[in-house]
Amino acid sequence: MSLKNRRKRRRNRHEGGNYSDGLYTGYGGTFGKRRRGRVAGPIIIACAVVAVLVAADYLVNSGRVYRGVEVGTVSLGGKTPEEAQRIVEDRVAGDLEEISFQGPMGDPVSFTSEQMGVNFRVQSTIEEAYSIGREGNVLERLADRGKALAGGVTISPEVRYEPGVARSRVERLAAQVNAAPTEAGMEIQGSVVETSGAQSGYKMDVDGTTRNVGKAVDGMSGEVRMAGQVIKPEVTTAEAEKAAEKARTAMSGELGFTTVQGNRWPLSPADVGGALDITRQDGTIGVSLNKDRMNEALAGIYDDIEVKPVEAGYDFAAEGSVIVTQSQTGQSIEYDDLLANIESGIFDGQREYELPIVTSTPQYTTEQLEAQKPTELLGSYRTDYKATTDQGIERVENLEIASKAVSGTFVAPGDTFSMVDHVQDLDYNDAHVIVESKEEIAEGGGLCQVTSTLYNAVLYAGLPVVERKNHDSQLPYIRPGMDATVWYGDTSTTADDTDMKFKNTTDGYVLVQEYVDDDGYIYANVYGVPDNVEVQMSSKKVWMTEDASEWTTFYTRTKDGEVVYKDRWNSEYSALYDDKGKKIPTPKVWVAAVDGTYNGPNF
Repeated sequence: MSLKNRRKRRRNRHEGGNYSDGLYTGYGGTFGKRRRGRVAGPIIIACAVVAVLVAADYLVNSGRVYRGVEVGTVSLGGKTPEEAQRIVEDRVAGDLEEISFQGPMGDPVSFTSEQMGVNFRVQSTIEEAYSIGREGNVLERLADRGKALAGGVTISPEVRYEPGVARSRVERLAAQVNAAPTEAGMEIQGSVVETSGAQSGYKMDVDGTTRNVGKAVDGMSGEVRMAGQVIKPEVTTAEAEKAAEKARTAMSGELGFTTVQGNRWPLSPADVGGALDITRQDGTIGVSLNKDRMNEALAGIYDDIEVKPVEAGYDFAAEGSVIVTQSQTGQSIEYDDLLANIESGIFDGQREYELPIVTSTPQYTTEQLEAQKPTELLGSYRTDYKATTDQGIERVENLEIASKAVSGTFVAPGDTFSMVDHVQDLDYNDAHVIVESKEEIAEGGGLCQVTSTLYNAVLYAGLPVVERKNHDSQLPYIRPGMDATVWYGDTSTTADDTDMKFKNTTDGYVLVQEYVDDDGYIYANVYGVPDNVEVQMSSKKVWMTEDASEWTTFYTRTKDGEVVYKDRWNSEYSALYDDKGKKIPTPKVWVAAVDGTYNGPNF
């Protein structure tokens, strides 16, 4: 691209007519000799004057630029080409020696004219300035000199500009100045709230800036205004300071938590700050209370205040009598109410809060259980735990584990007791169990003896058994027709459970006691309020073969000497097989007495 403004060379021209045979022929005809004589004198004089002026001018301006000739805004009149070149190089081309970019980055960024693809042709510009008044015929030269003297003749410097080079430089500059905006921020460090200021970003318009380079070169200016867009941050410094002020208000001092009794617990500003959430959305910074973290900060206060209610219960004194354990009223804090109060007041500078405390009465109070204390032994039973082929200590330990899980349980009036609920998922040993009439080694061997013993104590106590299943085979430690099994499988469902359940139909509480004694028997006792109930129970063989048997159980309950309930039920059994698969004929299985006494052979 060339921005030079070189004047066009004038072509020689003649105006008004032509010369022929020494006569001037015009539109008006031919003048005679007399007329020519009048005119010729002044013309000769004028020509002589002009010739003198031209000669004088030539002598004065010989080897120099004519006066009135300028390059840009710099006058070169009267200067030799060498002098004019130095002036142009210093004062005109110097403006384009560096291209300076003014933009949002603060200080300007400059590049040399060569780096920007700008080449100023000083020599050709001087040649053009020197040619003014020296080209064309005499009249044209005189006319040019007259214009220079009268109003001046301005020459635009000749510059060669390569936009592709400039654009490449502008693109590299864009990579330096382009920046994303910096959002204002706010954070809490301990008890101090800190903010960081926002900063605008910038995206340069490469095409527009390149065009501005061309305009600067055209105007012989070394200053280029960047074209681009300032990108404002979404979160301003003012917004961050506003949020910080809100947080500072919440953390302006310790919080105090008091009770109506006058006790007070403090919470430090740092703990308050740790319970605040800082969120950013749609150009704003939000400060809010995080209730979960505030709960964590108040955990120590909760521990000091909260007391779980203690249920009254029954226990056995050293001499075997039943005693009532003390109940205790509980107290707790209404968390939702407390947190709502803090949330509504903390950002307004509220520092003191009363703890909303509520009390909780235990379901079973000492007074209540004392009034319905199970002081009378309603029913008892025992079975011989040595009357089995499994004489290992593991089975005895299982009996003790299950007995302890049951013993001390009290059943409220109208409630139902479940054996599975008390004995499932405890840490039992592997011992002998009966599965489909066959002895096997499995976890929890002995639980059925604990269940059968309690089952009979419950029946003798006059309480209704609402669920019971007999064994597959006769067992020597329990009389046929008076046994009960227990089994639990998948704890997520009760569909595969075999349970023994009874219901407390009395007006008072029922207390269960079960233990393993050193005399070889496991004992079960059921205590309750006196009810004048008596029970009679027995079982009788219906039939028996080598492989099976059936027994009938007879049950009679009397109250105050009158029969109030009478029942009978049948239980069927298959032959028992030992752990080697050998059948034990049913008639060879010893039958325990009705009261649980075992008088058979020693295993």
